[in-house]
Amino acid sequence: MEFNATFLVSAISFLVFVFLMNKIFYAPLSDIIEKREKLVDDTLNDAKASREQASGILTERENKLTKAREDSKKIVSSSVEKANSNSKDMIQQAKNNASDEINAKKADLQAQNSDVKSKLDNTVNELAGVITTKILG
Repeated sequence: MEFNATFLVSAISFLVFVFLMNKIFYAPLSDIIEKREKLVDDTLNDAKASREQASGILTERENKLTKAREDSKKIVSSSVEKANSNSKDMIQQAKNNASDEINAKKADLQAQNSDVKSKLDNTVNELAGVITTKILG
């Protein structure tokens, strides 16, 4: 194999071509590829962080909902107990009021009965007196 000037010129022009291609085409293209890879990696890391944050928020939300449900159940049961207690108290008070009213009416009726009996006794005595005066006299 012979090496002459043509080979040397071809090798130099090939090296100049490779150098120019690296500077003009491959270097900007590799920069763009690196930037895109960095962008994809950053976006992927942001997505992972967002997923973890969303998972934490969902867990916190579920915990809050569970606590709210428990609190509402406690409030409802407390309200039911209070209502039952109040209704028992109101029923007992109504019974006491009714009993007091009944006793008052009974006393009033007994007083009226005594008045009517005394008036009736007076009327019977007067009639007996009238009858005896008519019979005797």
